[in-house]
Amino acid sequence: MTISKTIAASAVALGLGLAGISAQAAGNMSGTLNAQMVLQAGCSISGAASAGNSGVNFGTLDFGSQPSTFTGVLTATATGGAGGAGATQITCSPDVTAITVSVSGGNNPGQGSGVGTGSRALKFGTSYLPYEVYSDAGLTTAFPVNATAIGVPLPGTGAAVNLPVYGRINKTSLNAMPAGSYVDVLQVTLTW
Repeated sequence: MTISKTIAASAVALGLGLAGISAQAAGNMSGTLNAQMVLQAGCSISGAASAGNSGVNFGTLDFGSQPSTFTGVLTATATGGAGGAGATQITCSPDVTAITVSVSGGNNPGQGSGVGTGSRALKFGTSYLPYEVYSDAGLTTAFPVNATAIGVPLPGTGAAVNLPVYGRINKTSLNAMPAGSYVDVLQVTLTW
């Protein structure tokens, strides 16, 4: 029995000795860890998931509701895009001071010239209502039907601005048109 007590006592002593060695071997390290992020110049339609995607909702040029006998000029601004109600807006990083914008000819270019003026046309059944789209709120620079890009300056502040696409209908015919919803689809491309 003496041998087993001696072995047990030796084992306890050895264990305590190792514990002491472990405690003496403990230490610490300190240093630096770098954190970083790269922000690239870019633009997005307010409310869109990310910049640079195709299929972004640019909204609608909504000319409203008029009687089928209306004649005259109507204007519209892109509204209801990815950001929800209100004007469709674009937000660009402050280093983007200009973008180019192209707008396709839509589904009915050149139709409806007997009804009014405009290089594109809204369609209902077999009836066309011509309209034009411009790059400025003053309606002075029309987007070409062949989708040639037009340069548009930005303020360079990083603040949201209205999408630079404005519509105008100029119905000159005094004849009434069939009642219904006249529509067209435009492909818009922004480049910076």
